[in-house]
Amino acid sequence: MFVKLLNKISPYISGVNALELIKHINDLDRWSSFDKHHETALYCIDTMKGYGLETEMFQLPADGEKTYGDWVMPRAWDAWSARLTLLPKDGRREVILCDYKVNPCSLVVYSKPTPPGGVTAEVVVVEGGSKPGDYDGLDVEGKVVFTSDSARSSRIEATRHGAVGIISDHLPVIEYYRPPMELPDCYFWDRFSTDTHGGWGMKKGDIECWGFVLTPRQGHWLRELIRKEKTVKVHAEVNSRFYDGTVDVVTGYIPGETDEEVLINGHLYEVGAIDNASGCGVAIEVLRCLNELIERGELKRPKRGIRMLFTYECMGTMGAVIERPDIFNRVVAAITLDSVGGDESLCKAFLSLSHNPHAQSSYTDTLLRLIMEHMTHREKFLVNWRERPFLNADNIISDPTIGIPSPLLLEYPYRYYHTCMDTPDKLNPDKLSWIGVVAATYVYFIANAGEAECKWLIEEVLSEAKKAMIDAVKEYVKVYYESGGRRSEELWKRLNYLGIRYDNALESILRLASSDDHDTRRRLNHAKRELIEFAEASYRRFCHITGTTAEKPKPKMSRYKLEASKVVPKRLIIGVSKRTRIPADKREEWSEKLKEWNIDADVEFSAQMWCDGKRSVAEIEELVECETGKTGIKLLEYFREMEKYGYFECSVKD
Repeated sequence: MFVKLLNKISPYISGVNALELIKHINDLDRWSSFDKHHETALYCIDTMKGYGLETEMFQLPADGEKTYGDWVMPRAWDAWSARLTLLPKDGRREVILCDYKVNPCSLVVYSKPTPPGGVTAEVVVVEGGSKPGDYDGLDVEGKVVFTSDSARSSRIEATRHGAVGIISDHLPVIEYYRPPMELPDCYFWDRFSTDTHGGWGMKKGDIECWGFVLTPRQGHWLRELIRKEKTVKVHAEVNSRFYDGTVDVVTGYIPGETDEEVLINGHLYEVGAIDNASGCGVAIEVLRCLNELIERGELKRPKRGIRMLFTYECMGTMGAVIERPDIFNRVVAAITLDSVGGDESLCKAFLSLSHNPHAQSSYTDTLLRLIMEHMTHREKFLVNWRERPFLNADNIISDPTIGIPSPLLLEYPYRYYHTCMDTPDKLNPDKLSWIGVVAATYVYFIANAGEAECKWLIEEVLSEAKKAMIDAVKEYVKVYYESGGRRSEELWKRLNYLGIRYDNALESILRLASSDDHDTRRRLNHAKRELIEFAEASYRRFCHITGTTAEKPKPKMSRYKLEASKVVPKRLIIGVSKRTRIPADKREEWSEKLKEWNIDADVEFSAQMWCDGKRSVAEIEELVECETGKTGIKLLEYFREMEKYGYFECSVKD
């Protein structure tokens, strides 16, 4: 259905041009300063105008106060210069350890300015730095702490104990991707972050600090020097400022025949060429290519417009959703591009297709997978890619409270993630082209989809659903004969869950159907009935193979489950809760409660996604257990506790 379209687009997507765009964006964003971010936004706008695209740039507040959903916008921050110098001693010369103008990653983002003339202070080594006990027996009042933890995680305790600044040689280990001392001369991109959740900037009222980052090799050398000399001093100068500013939202647009739109989104304003200049560069190249083909008459103008929108990660995206409903209410589907095109031989990372949350299951996951599978068989250049469950990025728009299905393409983690070595030379133009063809085919196919495309998508989603059910039966038959560890009711629960999930995916296709397309609606309803019948037949097949009773199980409900079945929670905010409203002195207690209820980050996220104001807590628990594979989850007290902070409203069924 999409092959002719893909073949037409393929010769015109240029990975080389995408790389040039990425280089320009990265050259500005690597400074992590809001004045440079504004230059990035202007560059993107001017470039898209040069390609004949319609453009718009609008602003969101960056004041450390404005909250969108549960995301809090950061305070704006500019930096112009910063230097950390090890002062001479006993004939040893001074050594410049860090210079922002030479390597901007050597300065911790959101560092406060030093007084004019800088600060001179003794350095005290702290093993760790993020926990109160790390400072036992140490006097850091008026001194600079040298931590092995990140500056971000050490800020609160360091300042609480009187430190004037922080030095960190922390470079996170990422399993296979970045083992210890893999990059001895690499600076970690570190950012001070708010005392509360809700983002990774600084809010008004947060205790400010300045900090510098050393490479692992520098850190080892400085530790040895302090061990030998006992006392060393540094001089720090930071020329920066906090202020009430703005975050730019950049958008480019190809008009369609109707007001509906398809979106490519992601984020600007991070240090790396891969994370995330790559997604922006590919998106601009996709729009350039499609617009050129449309203007030349090689592709007809699609039914729906095609838009690119990029801003500050997550916080800015949520702000754009809330401030500009005139844009997002028109979007029928999206794709999020985040960290793509890295040379796998250098970065060690494969490309992931991250699905929508199951509560927002959509044909878009199926469509994107099929396009990528075709590219794998078609192209001589091979891309190592895999499917994975939902991973949170700017695809937060796929939250059911927003309702825009948005599969995500990304490479994470990778060797150079969040470091100064995330540079354009780590990208592969052929891979950028491959991803660009995939994204362009995906957005144009949806933009121009009509009755024929809807019917084809129905068959593909139904086929995928049946395969998932067949695989479930195979799995349970195998376990039954190997260990007898799974009973028929567990399979029935699984099949029922798959029915719910793929019913949602089938229903999502209606967003593409016109109001008078009765034939598509009839086929969709038939497919839904077929899905139910296939689930029942799959269950009977399992029972026949294993010789178990083919009756649908009727599990007994415990006293807790009976109570949970009567409580219906409803979300009161747009998007997922970040727990910003939970006071700092309650967070440790809250963490212990989550452990008691068997709730980790995946469970909490899934629970919020399935919470639609109609399902009971017991129903949500069952859906979450099926999605996450985790058992023993108790959400009743979780929802009641979160209700106290205004995140949910719990009603009781009669």
